[in-house]
Amino acid sequence: MPKLFPQVLLGQKAPALAVTFLTVLIVLPNSYIVAQRNTLNSYPIRSISSSATEVSFHMPHGTLRIEPCRNDIVRVTYAPQAAFGHLANPFLFKNGCGAVPFTIERGTKDVSVITADLVVDVSRTSGAVSFEDHNGTSLLRESDWPFPRKLEPTVTDGVRTLQASVWFALTPEERLYGLGQHQDALLNQRNLEFELTQDNTNISIPVFLSSKGYGVFWNNASATHWNNRFQPVVAIRSSMSSAVDYFFLYGPDFDKIIGGYRQLTGTAPLFPRWAYGFWQSKLAYNSQAEITDVADKYRNLKIPIDAIVLDAGWETSLGSRVFNNNFPNRFELVQQLHSKHVHLMVSIWPLFQPGSATFHELLAKGLFVTPAKDSLPPYYVGTRLYDAFSPEARRVYWRQVRDSLYDAGVDAYWMDSDEPSDFYGEEHRSMLAGAATAIGNGSRYLNLYPFMTTKAIYDGQREQTSRKRVFILSRSAFAGTQRNAAAVWSGDIATNFQTLRREIPAGLNFSMTGLPYWTTDIGGFLGGDTDDPAYREVFVRWFQYGAFCPVFRVHGTRSNHENELWSYGEQAQSILTLYDRLRYRLLPYIYSLAARTTLDGYTPMRALAFDFRSDPKALDINDEFMFGPSILVAPVTRAGAASREVYLPGHEDWYDFWTGERLSGGQEVNRQTPLQTMPLYVRSGTILPLGPESEYSDEFPGGPITLRIYTGADARYVLYNDDGSSYDYEKGAYSKIAMHWNDSARTLAIDARQGQFHGMPSRRNFNIILVSQGNGVGEAVNASDRTISYDGSAETIQF
Repeated sequence: MPKLFPQVLLGQKAPALAVTFLTVLIVLPNSYIVAQRNTLNSYPIRSISSSATEVSFHMPHGTLRIEPCRNDIVRVTYAPQAAFGHLANPFLFKNGCGAVPFTIERGTKDVSVITADLVVDVSRTSGAVSFEDHNGTSLLRESDWPFPRKLEPTVTDGVRTLQASVWFALTPEERLYGLGQHQDALLNQRNLEFELTQDNTNISIPVFLSSKGYGVFWNNASATHWNNRFQPVVAIRSSMSSAVDYFFLYGPDFDKIIGGYRQLTGTAPLFPRWAYGFWQSKLAYNSQAEITDVADKYRNLKIPIDAIVLDAGWETSLGSRVFNNNFPNRFELVQQLHSKHVHLMVSIWPLFQPGSATFHELLAKGLFVTPAKDSLPPYYVGTRLYDAFSPEARRVYWRQVRDSLYDAGVDAYWMDSDEPSDFYGEEHRSMLAGAATAIGNGSRYLNLYPFMTTKAIYDGQREQTSRKRVFILSRSAFAGTQRNAAAVWSGDIATNFQTLRREIPAGLNFSMTGLPYWTTDIGGFLGGDTDDPAYREVFVRWFQYGAFCPVFRVHGTRSNHENELWSYGEQAQSILTLYDRLRYRLLPYIYSLAARTTLDGYTPMRALAFDFRSDPKALDINDEFMFGPSILVAPVTRAGAASREVYLPGHEDWYDFWTGERLSGGQEVNRQTPLQTMPLYVRSGTILPLGPESEYSDEFPGGPITLRIYTGADARYVLYNDDGSSYDYEKGAYSKIAMHWNDSARTLAIDARQGQFHGMPSRRNFNIILVSQGNGVGEAVNASDRTISYDGSAETIQF
């Protein structure tokens, strides 16, 4: 679970409060701490001053600052006056707070700071801050009891510091979402108490969204305590800080909040197109020949695949970056896979065992973290953690990876155990607790490490080339990690239905912290017998769910060491292949979602609260979600389930994806769920693009697109395309084709294509289907109602 961290992320919008900040630790003299012990939290306002960017409220022993970052984003800080000089470090921010017009109104009880979207009131007596919209709707307020906020001198891991706390008053009906990924099986994070620290299977990001339409990013990377056991108030307390520091982000739409958060902390770059396809992985492939044989078999069976992962067992020692004798020629391995249109990801750790050249280089240059004495178990003494907080250490780390992997053509990096925890005692203590790093005591920054180490790889490859996009799979994350082209997986989880049920809300809450790319080990990691019918059922149901996660990847340790799709028997293989093919048919939709995520701050895997916040029944549903704007996914998570209840939210109609049956929204339906069927529903008023059946993502770059139109409401869709591999899209080298369905006129208008890129097909066939019962359904390619050859010019089709 995560910790909190003060100021390093300033520089983007505010969708779900996930930011990564870096503040310089202030070591306060003991005499100062003693003198201030009982006075740091006296709040009556003595005077007010302002500048073009902020309003300062001077109190007996500290200053409260209100800083509008945008009309809908406000930063709130409270610190001893001397500490403010340490709060401007832009390390984690892509964009700082700009000059936003605001006015000040001085009332007898409150002083108001007013932007175009928000009214921020500060109580003259208690100093409590509250937020309203311009309709007078109360959004959030600091509680008057026991304190609005508090700075308390303390000693943490031998360092004199301040403990920062805030108390927020909540309304009974509001739900809270986010805070990272936790294994509590709950979507709504109300009434819970836990530690925000990083562990295997728990990822802590101090960002939460409210069903009232606001978000908060608590800017602190040290260990943080979240306590909402006493329902009207949530208390947030961080163990090391120099200030109370948070961002308030207003929507009310969740996408707007997350967009604002990413404006502050960084956009999520596009992955290469192949990364949105299917990934084959297991704990260990034992030889170079085994990997190429697996790739051959996928191709021979015509099962779609785009990537294979080389996890454990390839290095001569941990961190050596030297392939052992079972992998005699890494250049040849990559070349053989690429010839089959298969990409390779390789696992790397931030830990180094003694004896290798890489270890001794980092040691000689003083680029390891100096651990606390009790941070490693006796059997692991000697292994060291590189200091990702050091710019030089990050450069060396990347160069070592580059020389071994990138130069051989490796396509992506699995950054394992980057919490980092104490190795095989992972639930107990972070290796950074009390450690010495390049920027100070590790306890102050321990939740930040995943951001820093993924930054090493992202920055390194971006400096190397703009022709090859970065893809990172990380076991942990912090605010801002999305800008390092890092997807996250949920860690080393168990292999049963109970765990699958927990993964769904865990992933949805993670997505509500502004980090859009998340996945699980399909089938779980620890255990599973491919010959056991009960486990085969678990795997099939998990795979169906995984096909609608942002990253689609199997992994795990199976009892017979097999994990490929043919390992689970003929019936399972047939079902798994169907969902794999469906994923590939959906790639035009998925890749357009990815572009929307990068360009517009969108979130592809969406709790129902994103799109149906006004539907109270949708707010607590933890086993359904939207995949993009159109597809409702309802995974089956019970053994032997012949049916499941599915809630169809909102007021629009829904179509059963498999049958075309049209149903009214706002009701619960009982859907039959034989093993081959996971319930999927498509909103009326949808244009759903499907590609041709393919075995890899770029098999048919100019292939036909099927446009399934789900009538009953007007629809709009924008089909995005680019070269799929370079960063030319950052310079505008991409195309967009906007489409509009007018339901009453029964016309489909396809606008003129906007933009272009190298290799863009000049002409493309669109096969158009108006979906109805039994027509335009399921995974298969259906006969079209109309076909047009689109050359980039505007066209209107009448039905």
